[in-house]
Amino acid sequence: MSQKLEILFLPKEHKILQFNNHSNYNCEITADSGETYRVYANWLHNNKLDNWKGWQCQAGATRLMIDKNFNVYSGECKNDHLGHALEGFNMLNGTLCKQETCSGCTDDLMLSKNEQ
Repeated sequence: MSQKLEILFLPKEHKILQFNNHSNYNCEITADSGETYRVYANWLHNNKLDNWKGWQCQAGATRLMIDKNFNVYSGECKNDHLGHALEGFNMLNGTLCKQETCSGCTDDLMLSKNEQ
């Protein structure tokens, strides 16, 4: 169990799924009905529930990825190039997701996401 829960909102097309609380969880999701469920983040990816393209995501605000060449990106997904670690970069207040699916990286999956 994680020390901090992030809240994710599921895309409307997944509202027919039946969710159950997982005993081993690291994030919390909120369904359209307003009900919340505790799940393991990779379960979302494994069940193809990770399409948030066009949604507001906290990548670049609460999560960065720096590659071997010191390029800085908003998240493992590299949604936005923010600059260079040795030359300067700007943090974001969040970003609109440009990816077809989330990266599958647990840390990216756990970022807060909200439908615009």
